[in-house]
Amino acid sequence: MTAREEKIMGEHFHYLKKLTDERKVLMAGPCFSKPPFGLIVLHVTSEAEAREIMSKEPSVVNGVHTYDMALLVVSLMAVNPPKS
Repeated sequence: MTAREEKIMGEHFHYLKKLTDERKVLMAGPCFSKPPFGLIVLHVTSEAEAREIMSKEPSVVNGVHTYDMALLVVSLMAVNPPKS
């Protein structure tokens, strides 16, 4: 990773951390697959809100990452999952 990418990834982390504190991001992290990718689960009221959040995401803005979006309707969820 270049110095520029490291800087952007730091901004990416802090942006998502802020949104997590605001309860807009429920979870986020890397998926170790081929090719590698990350997953961000947003808690928003509309697709427009999700797109606005992602349009300001530093790694997207700076061309390090792209994103795809899918609607998830939660059928089951542990409220306080055990810590691993």
